[in-house]
Amino acid sequence: MKVYGKCKKCNAEISYSTNSGTRVEFAMQEGENMTLTCQKCGIKTDFFVDELYAKESKIAQISAGLIFFIGTPIMFLFVSPVFMQSRSNYVIYIIGGFLLIPVIIYGTIKKQDQMRVNSFNRSRMKGRIHKIK
Repeated sequence: MKVYGKCKKCNAEISYSTNSGTRVEFAMQEGENMTLTCQKCGIKTDFFVDELYAKESKIAQISAGLIFFIGTPIMFLFVSPVFMQSRSNYVIYIIGGFLLIPVIIYGTIKKQDQMRVNSFNRSRMKGRIHKIK
């Protein structure tokens, strides 16, 4: 997941990659204060953990979209010969089930990414006194 902060000088977003799911985990792994360098103006900015926020991952969105747009036609190609041979109701139910697999995978990836972002952005550390690092 990537966390972002705003540059104090040029107001550009500064990103930092982390494996942390919440601000507390982030503070335990990286420390409560983080110094990030702006890519546009080169200024180093100190951020407290609460000044950083997370966004949904573009990689997760792209992979979920690829699974959906590539998986659906592939599933249709595998199941359509069965449909052409038999016209029973059971085959129609099976086709519907196979076509739902890419939709379910897409929804699961999107939901998990959204839950990670929400859990990071929801928790705050203000008012706590920590002696980490």
